Amino acid sequence: MKDWIMELCPEIAEWQAELIAEAAQERVEAEREACAKVAEQTVCDTHLPTGVKIYGTRAAKAIRARGQE
Repeated sequence: MKDWIMELCPEIAEWQAELIAEAAQERVEAEREACAKVAEQTVCDTHLPTGVKIYGTRAAKAIRARGQE
């Protein structure tokens, strides 16, 4: 991301681009975790034959895994 920032704003110093990239990454990770927490608290569906509630834990795992790619 730092390289992309430097391309967009060639007038800034490399250390500034690094700070911006780190701040952006922190925001992305915080938003991803917030989404995963919402998914965990969500009842996504009810399995009709059994009536068992299906929660968003699988979705939460998938959201968190995106940060590992």
